[in-house]
Amino acid sequence: MKVKTGIIARLEKTVKDAVLKAGVNKVVVGFSAGADSTALLLTLVASGVDVIPVHCNFHLRGEESMRDEDVARKICQSLDLDITVIDFDVNGYIASRGSGTSVEMACRELRYAEFERIVADSGADRIAVAHNADDNVETLLLNLFRGSGVTGLRGMLPDTGKIIRPLLNVTRTEIESYLGERNIGFVVDSTNLSNDYRRNYIRHDILPLIEKRWPGVRRAISTTIVNLRGEESVLKWGEEYWLNDGDTISISTISESPDPFWTIYKFASRYGVSRTVACEICDVFEKKAGSQLIVGKRWEAKGGYLIFDMKKLKFVCNEKKY
Repeated sequence: MKVKTGIIARLEKTVKDAVLKAGVNKVVVGFSAGADSTALLLTLVASGVDVIPVHCNFHLRGEESMRDEDVARKICQSLDLDITVIDFDVNGYIASRGSGTSVEMACRELRYAEFERIVADSGADRIAVAHNADDNVETLLLNLFRGSGVTGLRGMLPDTGKIIRPLLNVTRTEIESYLGERNIGFVVDSTNLSNDYRRNYIRHDILPLIEKRWPGVRRAISTTIVNLRGEESVLKWGEEYWLNDGDTISISTISESPDPFWTIYKFASRYGVSRTVACEICDVFEKKAGSQLIVGKRWEAKGGYLIFDMKKLKFVCNEKKY
C-alpha cells in the first residue's frame, strides 16, 4: 500500500479528524465541481464516510452551468458515486418571494432547503460544504464592514450541528495544491472572477492590497477568527448565567454588569429588538436607575413588548396583560 505524504496526507487527515470529531457516518455533500467542493468530496471519500454528492444547477450561466454539471457527473462516476442533480428556476423563485430577494440569497435558500430534504430522506448526519480558510477571512471582513459584533466577526463555524465545514482551516492554495498532486481537474465559475459581488472585490482587490503591506495577513486574521470563536463561547456561557430568568432580567443584574447597554441589548435582541431601540431602553435605565420610577414606557418587540417594572426589565406577550 502506497503511503500518502505531503499535502495529500495533511488534507485527508484534516478532514478525517473533522468527521471523527463531528461523529458523522453519512453526509450530504454540496458538490459544484469547483476546486473547493472537489477537494471536499475526495477527502471525505478518503475518510471512509458514506457520501451523497448533490449538484445544484441554477441555470444562470447558460452553457457554463451545463459544463459544471457534466464535470460533476464525470468526477462522481470516476469515484463510483451516485450523484443527485437538482435543477432550479431561480428567477421564478425570486418572483414568488418578491423583489427583496437577491439572486445570491435565492440560490442559498434553494440549495439548503434541498440539502435539508435529502438529509431527512437519507438519514444522513450532516450537510458538508466546502468553505475554506480564505472564505472565512473574507466573511470576517464583510461582516466588519457591516458593523457586526463578535458573532459576525468569528466567521463561519466548523460544525453547527447541521452543517460541517471540514476544510474551514485549509487555505485555497492548499486545496489547489492537493488537487494538483492528485491530478484532478475542476471547473472555475466565471462569476467568481467578477468584482460585481462584494466578496469577490474583497478577494481580488482588498486582500491582495493589504497583503502588500502585511504579508501573511490571512493567517493572522484566521487566528483572530479562532480567538473570537473562543470569546463568543465564553460570552454565551455568561449569558446562560445572567440571562437565566426566562423573560426577565433584573435591574440589579443590569447595574452590576460590566456594560449595561450590552447586557440590555443581548436580552432585548432575543425578542427581535434592534440596537437602536436597545439604546432607548438603556437611556431610560440610566436616567432612572437611581429611583423607583422605571415603569410605564413600553418598547415593541416580536410577539409582545418590553417594559420596566420596579425591579426588572421584562418581556410581555401580547396575550398577557401587564
